[in-house]
Amino acid sequence: MKNRKIQEGFETEEDLVKVILSSIRTLKTRSFKIELELDAGVGFADIILYKRNPRTTQQLNILAKIPPRLASLLHPSNSENIFNINDFANFLGLSTSSAQRISRQFQQLGLWNSNPKNTLLPVIKTQPFHQIISIEAKLSDWSRALVQAYRNLQFADESWVVLDHRFYKPALTQLERFRRSGVGLASVDIEGRLFIHYEAPTSSPISITKRWHAQAALARRALRYQ
Repeated sequence: MKNRKIQEGFETEEDLVKVILSSIRTLKTRSFKIELELDAGVGFADIILYKRNPRTTQQLNILAKIPPRLASLLHPSNSENIFNINDFANFLGLSTSSAQRISRQFQQLGLWNSNPKNTLLPVIKTQPFHQIISIEAKLSDWSRALVQAYRNLQFADESWVVLDHRFYKPALTQLERFRRSGVGLASVDIEGRLFIHYEAPTSSPISITKRWHAQAALARRALRYQ
């Protein structure tokens, strides 16, 4: 029966994800928090691992309020240079009237400073989350998973594709594509054994904007558990 189960593998991607999560929890990743199906502005990432920066409760509460697509407004190099509605409109690439509509949303959220001597928006110098790792889980379609995993590098420090171990060999023949993309490749069998075929390199996210988007999306998730 045991050998038959290994041969059969996973029936669905949901089953694969469950075993990946079980494998992750047995590794030295227990200090990481886990989120599923996170939208960081480049499509939904199946699994996200991340760590929380200490003493960032205020930053987390602010980011949880803001629409994720606008979270990069709070980056110091942006927010410290927005002093009036024209600056706000120019940054967003909108007309003044459209920017005013968005500014009213910020006012309702308590994120708009009416003191003309200060910048209009809060400044977040320390993001709440760091060491963000993304994982794309697919039974066999490694090519599709690689495309999304590469997109995830816009916000993640590491990005992986994890396949059903029965189907990893076709991906292994294309390992150079994973190297060029900067994406790791692993597989897992139905008993939870994890096989690393190419270690994902760690690097800075490609897009500052998408990193901030991910910060806000994670902040919203984190507040649900408090």
